[in-house]
Amino acid sequence: MKIIMVIIICFGANCQAIWEKNYYPSIEECITQSTPVRNYMIEVYPDSAGEIYCMTEPEFNKYYQYLEEGGKPLIEPNPGAS
Repeated sequence: MKIIMVIIICFGANCQAIWEKNYYPSIEECITQSTPVRNYMIEVYPDSAGEIYCMTEPEFNKYYQYLEEGGKPLIEPNPGAS
């Protein structure tokens, strides 16, 4: 299975989706590799918000099509955040 890491980063209401061309062999490996990415993004962009997703290739293709058709990357609100 091919897994793709997708990062959504937002500065205020302006959000962008970025992803690697690298495939991960499993969801577990992608999740493991997302920790250093998360830490880096927090350090470099402390005033941003974001989320990281590990998607299968079909999920990514559907998401990519959504973006190509004018869809906007969004992050889910966190009701527990203060």
